[in-house]
This record gives sequence, structure tokens and C-alpha cells, in this order.
Amino acid sequence: MALTGSAARRYAEALLDIALEERKVDAYRESLDKVAAAFSGSLPFFRDPSRPLERRLKAAEAATKGEPTAIGSLVSMLIRRGRIALIAQIAAAYGDLVDDRAGIAKARITTAVPLPDAQRASVVGRLEKTTGKRIEAEFAVEPTLLGGATVQVGDHLVDASLRAQLDALRDQLAST
Repeated sequence: MALTGSAARRYAEALLDIALEERKVDAYRESLDKVAAAFSGSLPFFRDPSRPLERRLKAAEAATKGEPTAIGSLVSMLIRRGRIALIAQIAAAYGDLVDDRAGIAKARITTAVPLPDAQRASVVGRLEKTTGKRIEAEFAVEPTLLGGATVQVGDHLVDASLRAQLDALRDQLAST
């Protein structure tokens, strides 16, 4: 699970509780993602204490019209508390919580060279077997690895790159 901050995670957990009670988990996720994207460009306006609070709240109410009541209430509360900048982190934490409940893990697989589709599928299959979760993989290329790969699943990192192996060998030789 990505590190999204404890405050954002607490807000996300509270929203998930409400969404589960209302049986609208996916609708809340869509709404949070949409609201977070909408507010990302206008954060300076909503964070500016020189603008009247009522004006900021009315603008937020207009921006969240049609969204679940809890989402609108969250946005209003964040503005009142001067924490509206957390909205993107809350959306990310909510998504992580929903994925975790569904048995989905995100992975970032970095290799020295691009992998063919068959190898990508093989790596993802092995990760799914190892973790017991469905893996949503993102692949990246980093030539400085020289060979091998690094695999990040949630907060767990496995560095099986040639660069790491050479560094370990160098450290071992230097210590003898």
C-alpha cells in the first residue's frame, strides 16, 4: 500500500465506512477522483485565508454539486480546517483501501531493457502467485540497472538488479 499520510488515510477510512454502509464504494471512488482532479488546479483559491470563508464554501458546494453528500461534507470540512490540500492524498488512500479490500496490489517493475509482453505476463503471474493478490503492474525501464529488475509491491521492494548484486559484491570485497 502506498504511503499517503496518516491524516489522509484516516479521512479515507471514514469515507470507506460510509460508502460501505451506503453500498456505493465504487461511486465514492469515482467521485473522489473527480473532485480531487477538479480541486487540484484551484487549491490556491480554496486555501487563501484572505478570501471570505463563505465564498470558498459556496464555490466548493457548486463544485461538488451532484456528488455524494459525504464527499461534499468532506470538502467543506477540509476547507474549514485549512486542509483542502489533502484531497488528492485522500482520493489516493481511498483507492488503495478499496483495492486492498478487493485483493488487488499495485506493482512497479523496473528492468534494464523493455520486456516483451510474454515476459511481462510471466512476471505478473509469478507475483500474483507469490502475493496471493491480483497484480496491477506498471513497467518501467531504467538502463542503470544493467540487468535484472527491481519489483515494488506496495511498500515491499525486491532489488534483484545486476547493479545491486555488483554493489553487494563490491561491499563484500571491500570488507575482507
